[in-house]
Amino acid sequence: MSHQFLLAILLQVRADIAFVSVPGTSVQKQEVRSVRQVADFQASPGWSGSACATLASAGIAVTLALWRRSSRDSSAVAAGYAPAKNRFERKWWYIEETRDPTTLPVWQRDYRFGFQVLRRSMIEARKKGEKIFWDVRVLHVDEKGCKVEMLNSGLIGFMPRGEEGQATPDDRPSVGQELKVECLAAPMQRVNKEQKYSPWPNLYRRSRKAQPIFSHYMWLEQQRSIAKAQELEAGMIIDAVVFKHCPKGLVMTLDGPDKPKGMLDMRDISRKKSAHKWVDKMFPAGTKMKCYVVHADKENGRITLSTKEFEDDFHVGWMLSFPERCFENAEEAVKRYHRKRNAYIAWLQR
Repeated sequence: MSHQFLLAILLQVRADIAFVSVPGTSVQKQEVRSVRQVADFQASPGWSGSACATLASAGIAVTLALWRRSSRDSSAVAAGYAPAKNRFERKWWYIEETRDPTTLPVWQRDYRFGFQVLRRSMIEARKKGEKIFWDVRVLHVDEKGCKVEMLNSGLIGFMPRGEEGQATPDDRPSVGQELKVECLAAPMQRVNKEQKYSPWPNLYRRSRKAQPIFSHYMWLEQQRSIAKAQELEAGMIIDAVVFKHCPKGLVMTLDGPDKPKGMLDMRDISRKKSAHKWVDKMFPAGTKMKCYVVHADKENGRITLSTKEFEDDFHVGWMLSFPERCFENAEEAVKRYHRKRNAYIAWLQR
């Protein structure tokens, strides 16, 4: 009988004695009984010395491993675990925190929870095409901006001075003031430390940890857009001024005391595909334009604009070369566009 076969028999015998994770002395007695069985195998006649040594070493190794497992499962910490599909869930990990996180010292605040809530909420809101805003409290005000803390998690963040949304340079937030803000950037955890298995040490540490960046100005802009969206309806022609260029298109300033903003997408400027360089040349910041209201969301304040409706089948691309002529005939072009659109919808529903 080979040593491998004997070892397989011993392991099969050990496998037949199923280990039950029950804290107490019964587990220890079972392990002692297993050790005695190994000793009986070794003392039985007809076994060679090498075979007995192999059996003894294998039995002791398996017994020690199971004894360590019994010691771990019978400990005070593991006693509160609930086994579920070979996994142990930490019940104490899910204890709900009822205290106000802003009243805790900074070193006691759960930053992991704060970052997870911030990132995942932003991701889910972006999937829905919505914006999410947070309540923060101003802790410190200096020349560069404000140091703020989130009221829901106590997470510390920074709000640049340009994102404070003040009407005048002297109108700064005060310490203790609570504001509605939008998170512009949420740094990942790896930004503040080196990689887990990186061979390169982090020699040049940051002077301060990367913090989420908030903006009160974006919340004010949304409120202005919501108020303006109540006055607009799809199909209207309004006057607008180019505020600035962005990768998506043109941000337009609409008529109103608070100067609400609308979005003119690159694909909606003309029926012909346009390039950023050409659009920047033809429509610099401050250019007055007429825009067609595609949609005005009265809940989120999203105002979508377009100018390609001012072109017809015989003047495709004229918005990129002769925009003044398109603006002069904007009303007639929109009537023609509505007539053709209604006819096409009726043809689809025939």
